[in-house]
Amino acid sequence: MILYWSLPMILFILGLFCFVSNRKHLLSMLLSLEFIVLMLFFMLFIYLNMLNYES
Repeated sequence: MILYWSLPMILFILGLFCFVSNRKHLLSMLLSLEFIVLMLFFMLFIYLNMLNYES
């Protein structure tokens, strides 16, 4: 179960790091924001799948 949460969290933190470090390049900032949103949706998907399997 920890493997389900560790990979998206690491990728989310990497996306945040890329967003903070590349402030001068607009395209890189937009791509990192898109990556952050994708990781949030992936974590939501994992959470909802875990709720479905508990019942």
